Amino acid sequence: MFENLNQPYPFNNNFKHTLRTIAFVCMGFMLIMLYFQPFGINFLASPKDGYFVLVIGLVSAGIFFFSTIFIPGLFPKLFESAGWTIRKELIWNVGMFAILIVGFTVSAMVFDISTMKSLTIFRSGALALLPLILFNLSNYNNSLKTKVVQVIDSGRHWLAEERKNSHHVTDEHIRIESENGKEVFEADLKDIILIQSASNYIEIYTIQGAAIRKALVRQTLNGVEVLLSKFNNIKRCHRCCLVNINQISKLSGTSPNYSLEAFKLDFGIPISRQYVASFRKLLSTR
Repeated sequence: MFENLNQPYPFNNNFKHTLRTIAFVCMGFMLIMLYFQPFGINFLASPKDGYFVLVIGLVSAGIFFFSTIFIPGLFPKLFESAGWTIRKELIWNVGMFAILIVGFTVSAMVFDISTMKSLTIFRSGALALLPLILFNLSNYNNSLKTKVVQVIDSGRHWLAEERKNSHHVTDEHIRIESENGKEVFEADLKDIILIQSASNYIEIYTIQGAAIRKALVRQTLNGVEVLLSKFNNIKRCHRCCLVNINQISKLSGTSPNYSLEAFKLDFGIPISRQYVASFRKLLSTR
């Protein structure tokens, strides 16, 4: 049980919210006192009774302000949200309760409230519970709202990530149109092995199941290179070839007759000397 007292507990250190809470709690406390007349005490029996209600409302406001804004401002490390626990919250509330009892008792004596002359401290304690409960309920409600907002924000962030990932998957599907717009080639980027120029056309080698498919599209290699420039795994290896680095198994041959070998192609892919060093580095880091 005592171990549970050391569990973290949210401490409200929002200045504006605390001021609003103090104002609403104290006004609500005074209205309840006047309207419901708790414990059979008639606070409208005489003008001084009404003034007594106003004073204890102001006393409550002063005590809450002192306890929740002034003191935490003097000792910020003690009231850090990260280090606030249930034990500290209980001690803090007991302290405010004791100060409220003293303030209400002194006010009752000063105003000579006849209905509180007997059992003054007991009745002051009973009255002091009301603003304290209202104050804690308001803070707890704000804490719940904060948690709900955090959950919603977390959900939105997760949804945004999912959409981003979904969009990323969509981006991995490429679409190449012919120059005249009459032909369209579509494939998943991971299935592309080689794109090479063939006169006014390009030849696209892709994996289709266990077979290799070759498509012919009227388009320039330079135009396709620009289209696929956002994909880091598509690299130019020759003036007439683009390859998917993920489909390349090794760099073979000797200078100046180097070539690239793809996993499922039965022929070597030419590579210019200027690209040999960069491809050797790319293949070694995979």
